[in-house]
Amino acid sequence: MRTNLILPVLVFGLLACNNEKRAVADDVPPPPPVEPTGTPIQSMPILGGKEKSDSLFFSMERTPCFGTCKAYRIEVYRSGFATYDGRSNVEKQGKHTTRVDQATMLALFNKAESLGFFAMQDKYDGEVTDLPSTVIRVSGGGVTKKVIGRVGQPAGFKALAAFADEQLLPLPWKPLVAEP
Repeated sequence: MRTNLILPVLVFGLLACNNEKRAVADDVPPPPPVEPTGTPIQSMPILGGKEKSDSLFFSMERTPCFGTCKAYRIEVYRSGFATYDGRSNVEKQGKHTTRVDQATMLALFNKAESLGFFAMQDKYDGEVTDLPSTVIRVSGGGVTKKVIGRVGQPAGFKALAAFADEQLLPLPWKPLVAEP
């Protein structure tokens, strides 16, 4: 009789231990997926606007002046697709395209955050009309901010524009050929 009681208790105990090990193993989350750069994907902000149709992540436009100011517009989309439109006093005239890697996009977003871009005024302007403007728009982390700077913009705004130039202008831009 004692043997008959020990066998079910032993089987129950083994099953209970086995289930407990499985439950503990199931509670441990798998490691997060990693970008080729080594950055965990889960820690990366969602770049681009809140709506799926608004995939523009970053844009910068430098407007012309009455002198030799460079005038161009760059747009970077969440997919990495980017456009450049060289208007005046620039090496690359006309429309061009390239790809921007996720590391560069993340660097742009992090630079904007570190320089306080999202807390800046929407417009820095004055009554002077012959100065060029710089217009920067950044969408990421659930926030979209556009700042127009012509007169009296803060140093952080100028630094973000310079950083964007350093990161984006040297990319291998290819001319966009118009269809006949």
